[in-house]
Amino acid sequence: TFFVNLGCDTSGADGICFGLQPVSTNIGISGNGMGLGGVSPSLGVYLDTYQNISPDNDPWYDHISINSNGDVNHLSANNLSGPVPTSASQFNVEDCINHTLRISWDPATQTMQVWFDGVLRLSYVGNIVANIFGGNPNVYWGFTGSTGALTNAQSFCIVIVANFTATTVCQGSPTVFTDISTSGTPITNWSWDFGDGTTSIEKSPIHTYQNEGIYTVKLSVISALGAQGIATKSNYIEVNALDKKAFFYVT
Repeated sequence: TFFVNLGCDTSGADGICFGLQPVSTNIGISGNGMGLGGVSPSLGVYLDTYQNISPDNDPWYDHISINSNGDVNHLSANNLSGPVPTSASQFNVEDCINHTLRISWDPATQTMQVWFDGVLRLSYVGNIVANIFGGNPNVYWGFTGSTGALTNAQSFCIVIVANFTATTVCQGSPTVFTDISTSGTPITNWSWDFGDGTTSIEKSPIHTYQNEGIYTVKLSVISALGAQGIATKSNYIEVNALDKKAFFYVT
């Protein structure tokens, strides 16, 4: 999941592309290729903000598509999905603001899906490992971008979402915290504040509350690229007092 900013609509071009390819130093063609054009083998999610009628057969609106092998011609066999409007609610996404782009790959169903601002825009089903990358499952990922004669300022950043679950227990019993944070790159650091003056740097710690009460828990995570996410759950943990009553039955 990423934030993408496709620049401001001042006759800018051409767009950016989320690409998968096995050679990290490959450089694609400029302009309509959006940086990944001409790179083969490759698989790209192209966010195209400029209409190139020839040779790409682009629609007039800002559009998104999945293409293989650096071929951005929408009438070619390498056009795997799309093009469709990038946004479900507007034709122009060069609006100077950040949009959310989410890309998923399910190896069990061999399905790639692309969401823009929380709305599913593209789906592709196919064995990309075998059919595109010759059986090699190890590829580099990243964003590329380019323009031709025009200019634009486009950017992306990785979204990291901190989240966790925990159990509710009795006073003096262990509480199991489970990290369920998500990130585009591996999470390398965890910092927990259990709300009772104690902390932890474990991924999924076990903590024992000594006193009954309701506690606010905070988790901060940092990815390998330095992105940070923070989750605070107020009044989240309820620790119940031990029942000290004893019952005696005499027969």
